[in-house]
Amino acid sequence: MRVRGRATALGGVLLAVVLAASGCATGQPGPDKRHEAGGTRPDVNARPRSALRDGGDLRIPIDALPSNYNPKQVNGARTTTYQLAEAILPSAFLDGADGVPVLNRDFFDRAELVSTAPQVIRYQIAANAVWSNGRPVSWEDLHSHWRALRGEDGRYEVNNHVGYQDVASVERGGSDREVVLTLARPFAEWQGLFRPLVPKELTETPEAFNRSWLAGPTVTAGPFEVASVDATAKIITLRRNPKWWRDRPPLDRIIFRVLDPSARADELANRGIDIYPVGADLDLFTRANTIPGVEIRQATERLAGQVTFNGGEGALLRDEDLRRAVAQGIDPQAITTVLLGPIARGAKAVGSHILPPGHAGYKDNSRVLPFDANAARTKLDELGWKLQGKFRAKDGQRLALRFVAQANPTGRTVSGLIVDQLAAIGVEAKVESVPVEKFYDSYLLPGNFDIIAFEWTKSAYPISHDRPVFQEPVGARYGNNFGRIHIRELDGLYDRAVGELDSAKRDELANEIDVLAWRHAHHLPLYPGSGAYAARRDLANYGAHGLGLYGFATAGFLK
Repeated sequence: MRVRGRATALGGVLLAVVLAASGCATGQPGPDKRHEAGGTRPDVNARPRSALRDGGDLRIPIDALPSNYNPKQVNGARTTTYQLAEAILPSAFLDGADGVPVLNRDFFDRAELVSTAPQVIRYQIAANAVWSNGRPVSWEDLHSHWRALRGEDGRYEVNNHVGYQDVASVERGGSDREVVLTLARPFAEWQGLFRPLVPKELTETPEAFNRSWLAGPTVTAGPFEVASVDATAKIITLRRNPKWWRDRPPLDRIIFRVLDPSARADELANRGIDIYPVGADLDLFTRANTIPGVEIRQATERLAGQVTFNGGEGALLRDEDLRRAVAQGIDPQAITTVLLGPIARGAKAVGSHILPPGHAGYKDNSRVLPFDANAARTKLDELGWKLQGKFRAKDGQRLALRFVAQANPTGRTVSGLIVDQLAAIGVEAKVESVPVEKFYDSYLLPGNFDIIAFEWTKSAYPISHDRPVFQEPVGARYGNNFGRIHIRELDGLYDRAVGELDSAKRDELANEIDVLAWRHAHHLPLYPGSGAYAARRDLANYGAHGLGLYGFATAGFLK
């Protein structure tokens, strides 16, 4: 399960939760290209439309159906909802192949910064853009979207207020298709606003926002539309949108099907699916290299495995010194090497909580809290947690941590390695291996863990994307701060970074934030995503999307 931090957020966070160049189908692992020049470029078998046959179904495995299909609601920001959003919802900007935001001209003719004091953005909505209910996309959609997400009405269960809370007004311009957005305070990552944009029918009331898309999206706009959501068979089917005003997509349908990772190689071999993410699953990687007509596609993604510590009220790891000692007993590079081994040779552990590897301002700040088993043992002794046999105890209490991990190969590997590493410093970790469909709602959201392992999907907007990961928990409102650990010094730094228009200075602030996150052991970054996918050779314009789009509108099969 992947958690999408919101900008996704991750999203998105954006949220959603699981484990992505040239292909190789020789039966032997292909050469690792993650760290070569061009490794971030999409590896999708790019072909012109003329080379593709008309029609066909693209069948994609997913880990679980969303519990809410609204990608802006706290339970809905998951990887699957953001995959769907690219096919069925507008966005003002999208990620280009190099990860740099580009205007989404399917829906907007212009989106321009016309003033900096105050900061004013003028949007011109494409003349033909229309929702599935026949209503034109208009300024009212952007206004209602902002009103719901700005954070003034707590009844809206929003996953991320960042950016929207800095907007002073969203007004009609010279027509219903023109929108003028004025910011009360500078917001550097303004291209991340209205990504995706949801219809005003979804944002008009808190009840509609929180609950009207529980069973599936209703009002949509995109190259595809929702044909059905089968909650029993756990299948989401999209079909071509007959009202789509741009180039007709090659595919007839896109079918998302819940499928356990252990079954995916067999399904790909039997033509039941057309692609699957390899992630850090060596078996899936090895199997893919033996399937006729299948190749590995690989490109660096914004993805990081990590461990979150529960520092909430009454939690054992609320004690920061203890939390730091536990963090120092975990070796991210050893985990990275074991997990990614032949899939992404030479992969380095992730050294930042904020900026993903490959980002211009990325720095490895892990030296602030490096793996050091001896230092961890010394600190635990100083804190009074003394060895009593194999494990430590204090005042009659055993140092035993509930470790929640997903019941899949990656979860089992990560949890097994960490259990052994913590045992080496005298800390007992008791693993609870849980199915993906229960992981999010039953464990991650309610803070039902001491430590928990999952993956963050990062964003082209790292400051606004990750702000909810560090926000102050207030009652039941904690954004994406699942560990409920609040570092007060970060608040001012984030306020400055959100409004810093100079990208180099913004990166400097991001690294200041990251240093504090390491110092206080907010959570522990572990490994990057492999960026690897097993795909049919005749599948074109889809695969390892890297920093860019999934590519549903242009995906298809070779003639």
